[in-house]
Amino acid sequence: MALIEGGAAAINATRELLRWAADRQDPLWMDDPNTVEWLTPVPEKSIFCAGRNFGRHKLESMKGNVDNASKLHSDFPTGFIKLGRTLVPHKSQVKRPDDVLDFDYEVEIALVIGKAIDARRDIDPASAIFGYTIFNDLSAREWQLREMQNGMIMLGKNFPGFGPIGPYILTADEVPDPKALVLWLKVNGELRQHSDCRDLIFGFAEMVAFWSRFGLVPGDLISTGTPEGVALHHKPDPREWYLKPGDRVEAGVDGIGVLETFIV
Repeated sequence: MALIEGGAAAINATRELLRWAADRQDPLWMDDPNTVEWLTPVPEKSIFCAGRNFGRHKLESMKGNVDNASKLHSDFPTGFIKLGRTLVPHKSQVKRPDDVLDFDYEVEIALVIGKAIDARRDIDPASAIFGYTIFNDLSAREWQLREMQNGMIMLGKNFPGFGPIGPYILTADEVPDPKALVLWLKVNGELRQHSDCRDLIFGFAEMVAFWSRFGLVPGDLISTGTPEGVALHHKPDPREWYLKPGDRVEAGVDGIGVLETFIV
């Protein structure tokens, strides 16, 4: 958090330290990423998660529920809260709940807030973004769909371990065009999702501006929503696409890395 809250000066000092360590090639400064204990890139805290925010995913959702399609709108960002206790780091094992069979994946980009912003402050929303990381919004569809009949979502998104996040944060100054970010997801090596952020209905700055009404602070997280390709909307039978114990899930964003999760 000190790096995030320290702004440009902290980032520049950290980059200088990394250059110094790279020049020395001292093994005391180097760790094998396959053997380190990974942590979440920010302390565990709740995430503002956008829903149906990729155009093609919204269309597949409408086709999957024709009766509800006329009620969907894009007047402003909508979504739900993912509890901080669900967040787990890179290479975590996530247990499929005993009463869940319709266990779905959703690759997303989570933006990390770097400065305080609320609806009353005259701040460029884009300038409040510290960087971007990878998020997999794991979902228990049988619970989620029943909850949505009452117009709510909670349990279906918030079982333990349902928020893999990481492994790295790509700072905003290294992303000249966030819309060009490409995200994808594979299950056991099979490509399931692939899109760039040009398909977003509400872009990164728009989501920050809208949800600044909550009063955002450094370290807060906002997730984009997911592109098309989730198991739920595979026809005719999505059951073969849902996650099962033994599956290996890779959620990737080009330029950031790959977030790996093991289903048990």
